Amino acid sequence: MLNLYLYKNHFDELFVENENIDNWQIICPSPQRSDLYRDYLIRKGHAKNSETITVAKFLSDHISLTDEQAKLSKSELMVDLWTFWKSAVNDDYEKFHFCFELFTEVRSFDLSGALIEELSQLATLEKDCISGLMRFHTYLETFHIVDEQKSYQLVSESFRPQENVGYIFIGFDHLNANQIDMLKGMGKVASVFVPFEKSVFNQCDNKIFWPNWIELEQAKEAEELEWISSEYISIPSGRSAEYLSDLISGEKQILSFSNGLDLTQVNSILLAQKRFKTDFALFFTSVDQLTSKVQEQLNLNKGHLTAEELITFLDKLALSHMNENGFMLFKTILAFKKEVISFSEKATVNENIYNADLKLLKEVLGLNLPRTSVVNISMTDTGTIGTRDNLLTFENADQQYLYISKDDLGALSSSQRFSNDVLVIFSAFGPLQSKNLDIVILRNQIRRFIKSGGSLILEEGLTHGSSIAENLFEGVELNPEHMDGSKRKSFETVYDQKATVPEKLSPSFIQTYIDCPKKWHLKYAQRVDLDVSSSAFIDRRYIGTINHSVIESYLELHEHYDRGILKELISNTFKRFIDEKSLLPEKIDIESLKLSVESYCSGIIYKLLEIKNEKNVEFFFERDISKVNESYKGSIDLVIKDGSDYYIYDFKTSGGAIPSKTDINEFRKIQLLAYFEAWGIEHHLKGGGYLCLENLKDSIFLGEEKFFNEFHSRTNRIESYNKEEFNEFMSETMVSMRKAESWPANPLNSSICTFCVANPICAKGGDK
Repeated sequence: MLNLYLYKNHFDELFVENENIDNWQIICPSPQRSDLYRDYLIRKGHAKNSETITVAKFLSDHISLTDEQAKLSKSELMVDLWTFWKSAVNDDYEKFHFCFELFTEVRSFDLSGALIEELSQLATLEKDCISGLMRFHTYLETFHIVDEQKSYQLVSESFRPQENVGYIFIGFDHLNANQIDMLKGMGKVASVFVPFEKSVFNQCDNKIFWPNWIELEQAKEAEELEWISSEYISIPSGRSAEYLSDLISGEKQILSFSNGLDLTQVNSILLAQKRFKTDFALFFTSVDQLTSKVQEQLNLNKGHLTAEELITFLDKLALSHMNENGFMLFKTILAFKKEVISFSEKATVNENIYNADLKLLKEVLGLNLPRTSVVNISMTDTGTIGTRDNLLTFENADQQYLYISKDDLGALSSSQRFSNDVLVIFSAFGPLQSKNLDIVILRNQIRRFIKSGGSLILEEGLTHGSSIAENLFEGVELNPEHMDGSKRKSFETVYDQKATVPEKLSPSFIQTYIDCPKKWHLKYAQRVDLDVSSSAFIDRRYIGTINHSVIESYLELHEHYDRGILKELISNTFKRFIDEKSLLPEKIDIESLKLSVESYCSGIIYKLLEIKNEKNVEFFFERDISKVNESYKGSIDLVIKDGSDYYIYDFKTSGGAIPSKTDINEFRKIQLLAYFEAWGIEHHLKGGGYLCLENLKDSIFLGEEKFFNEFHSRTNRIESYNKEEFNEFMSETMVSMRKAESWPANPLNSSICTFCVANPICAKGGDK
């Protein structure tokens, strides 16, 4: 018998109604939910006669394979089907990946091939995709491959229940067609229950919802939502850690509405005594590091390597990381080498590794590396930090807070991987996974949480214009609870740290204030280094310094361009720089960066040598402007003196660092104009600009231009600027810096935040 058991409060009501069953097996979709329900059964005194396991363990215990059948994991299936796709369809990995995802979805509805036949009639699916689906199905059938979906069918056909044991499948957000068929097959020989909250079932008015595919006869009762009220605390965007640390001190508990805890976010909450468990992508960074190094090798070898060449490279790389500091990368290299060997032995077409193969191997590596969790250890324990999964089994929410952010609601928004015409065909074969049902379930959980004494913490602006928030809080009157001054964080002690504003200011000092007052205050008052840096790599700031040094040294020492001389100069510059900064970058990183510096410097060096040899001019590098102006300090990258005329230039590595004409004209970027003002006091300044080393065509020029005419056009030229308005703007800005009492997080534009370490926790637009 299969029974969609409709409970009123908690699922264990079915134990009372089925006293004739002595033992129970509780099957859950994941280890996390298995732990959750096991703890609940222990609290309720049901642990003695119940066993809680995952669905993967259940399938493993009950599946029986013939000698012909072979069970494959998702990663093994991906490798097989990619090899098949490469040989028979094309070498486009993105198209393969879409087809593979569609194929796995198809198999959750139908294993016979009938659904693929229906999809083949659609004009919206590419022929390659249809061909791939058919070939994949034929491959699995011909070689008797057993994947997860086939496992459900096999268990359904051969299930042998234990005597006097009831089976409960619980905690599933969705049950697909194969899973439901398995439950129906089991129900013919055993007592099988799928607990589901009755009030939610009454709202399942759509055929696509999975409970309707289990229970077809039971009528739904009309149900009106009872209005309830709840006070909530509103906290500013981007500052959850600051407020939560204060709000949930002592015995109070916190639940995050996200479906998984983020370790960084949890660690930012200053509550060491709160118990938590969070997934941790232990190898995430090392996988990225390794695949980047392999990608560099592919790029250096015209896009491909033989498997033997790649394995040799991995062996050398592993030796260089055989130490305690490099253990994570060492482990990742060994695991990747194993995948490469297995992949190359699969077929001759895999004996050469291309970029598309690397994409597959990276995904397979991520699937096969061990997954880990992190738990905190403390001398005392004052409660937990949980997720919305805890709403599944809570009984009393007194002293508990549920924190809901805008990101949490974003995760509930509908996102379709496949087109509507595909979904229409799917719906004829089985239930569709629905965000609408998720919202109905979560709405009921929130209402029970409020009714049992729980409190809400909402991110500011959460309910404004959000249809998801409107649905979640339907029937709930939300009343804001205003925090008094003692609860609200003011950070007055931090703001006592005023930055010293010297008499002479560098343009970069002023520019940081214009970009974002908060960033300026963090950098110059609190002395926070806002750029990501490490001794393990040479960051973007250093590359600019190296570029400047190479250009200056070459022009001072040589009259003609010679690539060999340039490469030697670059190598010597890197060696000196690494020694001076005590850096420990990887050798492969250095070689790659040397090539980058050569590409940045070769064009400008060639052009400057041409100017130097053809015109009677003088070059001055890193010219100190403080000696010629009492307001500014700093240095100009390049000054060209032509008789009594001067031209000043600033080097920028790439086009992304070149300000737009609008930014310059509206004084949003002031470096070049500040240099013009400083140098123009004592010199006859004719023009200048920003020179883009990556591509001189992306340079921008101000005033007259004499030396870079082939890169000079109307679109990248500013004829002049209003000196009076600029000096007035600068005076007002410097007065503001000296008088400021608060420093709002108010970036000039989103790009200002890109490389700022404070970005993830910054309340942009806030008054502090």
